[in-house]
Amino acid sequence: MNKQEYLESIRSRISAMPADDVNRFMDYYSEMIDDRVEDGLSEEEAVADMGSPEAAVEQILEEMPLTKLVKEKIKPKHELKAWEVILIVLGSPVWIPLLITAAVLLLTLWIVAFALLISFYAVVLSFVVAGIGGLICTIPLFVAHSPYTAVLMLGAALIGVGIAILFVVSVKPVTVGIFKVCKASVNGIKRMFVKEK
Repeated sequence: MNKQEYLESIRSRISAMPADDVNRFMDYYSEMIDDRVEDGLSEEEAVADMGSPEAAVEQILEEMPLTKLVKEKIKPKHELKAWEVILIVLGSPVWIPLLITAAVLLLTLWIVAFALLISFYAVVLSFVVAGIGGLICTIPLFVAHSPYTAVLMLGAALIGVGIAILFVVSVKPVTVGIFKVCKASVNGIKRMFVKEK
């Protein structure tokens, strides 16, 4: 794929964005390819080094604010006629509640995702505290001449510490996973506003 094909592939995928943003991104990617060519790569190698057009579009979507995409999408392309305004007003009892419902559902999904994350942190913290507390409590039991109870407490504490270690190891992947899901949902919404014209 040469430079022109690469840039046209990106342009076709982001054509619904504001024209100045499309031109800005096209200039950016054109300059990136030119810099690689100046560094000694051929045009095809420079384009291959840039990654796929799909990856470039994903990066562009991450950088574009959602509000800007929505404003561009809902901006009328022509002067609204009287009958179009009447249809919008008459249809508003239907489409406004649907729009609010969709926004509330999305917000609810994000709240649930972060509530699950906080709950997971609470469970991990409780196992850590229970394990450490159990280990500390075995000392007075040994001193009080209750070896059977102390061994039982030591076993329970070690189980708690073991489970805590397993959970602590999984904290980072769970956190990253939840943030990736939230980011993917935002990018999915952005993708709806950047469909080809």
